[in-house]
Amino acid sequence: MPKEQATGEVSLSKTLLLPLSARPIEALVAILCILLAVYTIDTFRTGLFHLQHFRGPWWSRYTRLWICKTLASGNSAQIFVDINKKYGPVARIGPNNLITDDPEFTRRILAARSHYTRGPWFDSIKINPHISNIVSERHPGKHNHLRYQMSAGYAGKDIPDLESTIDERIVDFVRRIEQDWLSTVEGTKSFDIARRIQYLTVDIITHLSFGKPLGFVEADTDKFNFLATIETQLPIVQHFSVILELNTWLSRAANIKWLRKILVPSHTDKTGIGMIMGLSQQVIKTRFGQHAEKKKDMLGSFISRGLDATEVEMEISISLVAGSDTTATAMRSMLLSLISNPRVYSRLIEEIDGAVARGAISSPITEEEAKRLPYLQAVIKEGLRRFPPITQLRERMVPPEGDWYNGTFVPGGTFVGLNAWGLQLNSVFGDDPEVFRPERWLIEDKERLQKMGQVQELIFGYGTTRCLGIPIAMMNLNKIFVELFRRFDIQAVNPQKPWTSICYGIFFQKDFNVRITRRAPA
Repeated sequence: MPKEQATGEVSLSKTLLLPLSARPIEALVAILCILLAVYTIDTFRTGLFHLQHFRGPWWSRYTRLWICKTLASGNSAQIFVDINKKYGPVARIGPNNLITDDPEFTRRILAARSHYTRGPWFDSIKINPHISNIVSERHPGKHNHLRYQMSAGYAGKDIPDLESTIDERIVDFVRRIEQDWLSTVEGTKSFDIARRIQYLTVDIITHLSFGKPLGFVEADTDKFNFLATIETQLPIVQHFSVILELNTWLSRAANIKWLRKILVPSHTDKTGIGMIMGLSQQVIKTRFGQHAEKKKDMLGSFISRGLDATEVEMEISISLVAGSDTTATAMRSMLLSLISNPRVYSRLIEEIDGAVARGAISSPITEEEAKRLPYLQAVIKEGLRRFPPITQLRERMVPPEGDWYNGTFVPGGTFVGLNAWGLQLNSVFGDDPEVFRPERWLIEDKERLQKMGQVQELIFGYGTTRCLGIPIAMMNLNKIFVELFRRFDIQAVNPQKPWTSICYGIFFQKDFNVRITRRAPA
């Protein structure tokens, strides 16, 4: 049996995602979180009169501890859904915090010319406390300029081998299944496909970024304890987006040389984000200077459009963390939905087999061929709708002059969080929005399809905040299921508890043990 998890110890003093919290000793961080969370309990005057017209859990009006408790539960996505169901499309979850699942309000907040701005929540997404990245940049002008510099790389315009690179990695993944994990009538080789899917997405992102993969699939292990570090630290780190005072304190502490060595990832680290930064730096050094290599990969695209070495390093790091995890979550959740729904599973297999028989798809399938498979497209749309891979609040600040929502004034400076899961349960999807039913996307009513599509696309943001990585993610989704199901039958080993899925803004999914057999020819 292949190893199910990486060996080696994870340094609890080194976090991955956020530079300001990036590597404190876990126990110290926990203590500071508690102390500062208690400190942030707002006065009864503020609790009684600020945002008094918005309903929510009674104690959320006085303290941010309600948000901290929800984030720490590992079930925040569903809790936020329940909050908006109970208290309305705009609900109060903190002394100065609202959350909305209203699509129209969300679009107004995120619109290109909106006066809403990114709140302090985004400061917690920095890899380096002094350098913003495409995810954390709060200044609208600077953020738009970064998007301009990076959009061609993410869209594949500067990467002619984008599709063939993804093909190569998926073919390698399929080959690994055939070599090591196929079950037969004589016996079962069950394995955790959740972890292996993330190995695949890490290899895809690094291959597109550097011109070669890190080799997670080949090694069948979590190299450098990269994923383990995320999973160990994110449950702590997410609180830094709520306890803003602690985030500010750590930012200042990082300016002190000896504290910086403790708090900020280093290129000399042997595990986690620091190790990835070290590898990135080695490659980046070959791309600058008199004898710089010029390659048509994501790194080359960023450099050609004006990013300096430090900026490139930060952007590659954040794309690896954010891109690999969210794409893996989309793949895993859709796979579970498919193998848990025999009717949907059978219909997709029928469409794939029919396309193979007609010679309508290549091996591996091209993206254009995949787009001509209507049921596959419906499955992908429905899978993303039913299980959005990011549930972080991504709070925006109400402009200083305030705003109005359905006749109720929202004071300037209020933080408004976005309920990603709640948005996708809107009544526009019919009377069964909680059901995974791809057929809802195959109706003839074009007006309703348009309305559903306008809500579904909010998964990826809106306007100038729309995710740049959509083309890469969609290409992965268009290919992976066809390449798996044209060859294999996949079943969950334990249908009663098929996996463990925990939400900390992004999802940690494991114990998705499956049995894979080779399909008989159609």
